[in-house]
Amino acid sequence: MKSNNGAPGSRTRRSMRGVVGFLALALTGMAPANSHLLLAQHGQEERPLSLETALDEALAGNASLRIATARADMASAAAGAASSVYWPRLDFESGFVRSNDPVFVFGTKLRQGTFSEPDFDVGALNNPDPINDWVNRVSLEWKVFSPADWTSRGAAALEAEAAGWSAARTREATLTQTEVLYREAQRAGAQLQAAGRAEEAAAANRNVLARRVEEGILTRADLLQAEADYSFSVARRVDAERIDADARRRLGVFLGGDDAGMPILTDSLRLEAPHPLNADPDPAAGFDPAARADLLALSSVRDAAEAGSKQAGRRYLPEIGVFANYGIHASEAFRRDGDNWTVGVGLKWNLFSGFSRSKDKQRADAVQSIAEARYQQALRQANAELAEARDAVSAARQGVAATLAAEAAADAGAELMRRRFEEGLATANDLLQAESRRAQAESRVIDAQAGFLMAEAQLRFVTTLHQDGNDR
Repeated sequence: MKSNNGAPGSRTRRSMRGVVGFLALALTGMAPANSHLLLAQHGQEERPLSLETALDEALAGNASLRIATARADMASAAAGAASSVYWPRLDFESGFVRSNDPVFVFGTKLRQGTFSEPDFDVGALNNPDPINDWVNRVSLEWKVFSPADWTSRGAAALEAEAAGWSAARTREATLTQTEVLYREAQRAGAQLQAAGRAEEAAAANRNVLARRVEEGILTRADLLQAEADYSFSVARRVDAERIDADARRRLGVFLGGDDAGMPILTDSLRLEAPHPLNADPDPAAGFDPAARADLLALSSVRDAAEAGSKQAGRRYLPEIGVFANYGIHASEAFRRDGDNWTVGVGLKWNLFSGFSRSKDKQRADAVQSIAEARYQQALRQANAELAEARDAVSAARQGVAATLAAEAAADAGAELMRRRFEEGLATANDLLQAESRRAQAESRVIDAQAGFLMAEAQLRFVTTLHQDGNDR
């Protein structure tokens, strides 16, 4: 059966279908070329943002960091309040009382120094006239020996120290997460640019193949394949726009602060080959997990739990305190009719409290055991995290080198294939496959570079050590 593919009418119909398809795809391609335009259409403001600026903004505005800092301040204030057990308590009282209670009248007159012989009258003693008493009194109490309270102060100080180290680790985590989110946004932006270039290349290929079909050199099947590739590239670019906007939006939310503008990243993601190939000095040299902020926090928590156990045991011991007061009494305000003072020392020893102290000791011992187990587990986890982070950096470094080499090969191959196609030595399918490999290679290089930078950030986070409190 003779084919009609070469007939002029059939060729015209194919040409019209090609034009219709081209127009449909062109209309599809009229979507914004990047997410910046999409955001502008939705009325969202944008602002330039470098990695250094992002780190500064995160330290100033990140909600988790502010909460951790506030908790450290709370714990520090609680420790300061607990230290009050070392100091005496001093109170001042002032008041006015009027009464005809016989005991009150008798005692008040003695305190005011106004008791006289007529006051011994039995009738006056049983039914006295009302009397005024203006009182100003200063009193002092001081626990000079209170082992349980003193230990509670030490436990509070250790809890404050733990909160401080936790805030320091949160600060480190905030910086790391900021860099990771920035790199993810960079990757999304780079992928969007790559998708745009792939779309342009697919459109150029489709146009070339359309002309070849019109010239009768290629078939309709070749053009349909080019149109499919172009449609896929449009879909990829549209999805890349969404991913780019989402990544930048997540970064902006994490940074916090009052600036609601969408960030436009100003730093470049692209790495030169020598950077990943020539490793920096190993940040894990001399790594001691016990000097990491989160381990220091757990160590302080463990010590606080130990202090809590000691406190529960010391509740069996007695307390010794001193007290004193000085009072001024008068029948009218701003007078001093009489004064008196009292001093003393006392011992308080709780001999039995319904077994509550023994149960408190058991609970405190259990809390100490939990804190010790958590600390030991964290030590093991820190060493495992180091091994994982090192392996991730090593693998990412090799991945960057491999993908850069693959990109160079794919780029050279695509250019060669295009020349061969123009010379009639390669098919349309060969050209499309070469362009597809080039687009895939560029996408993988972007992923590999972003992954390497994020792996480096994670390794720095895992190995960040603090030798003393000044590092915080």
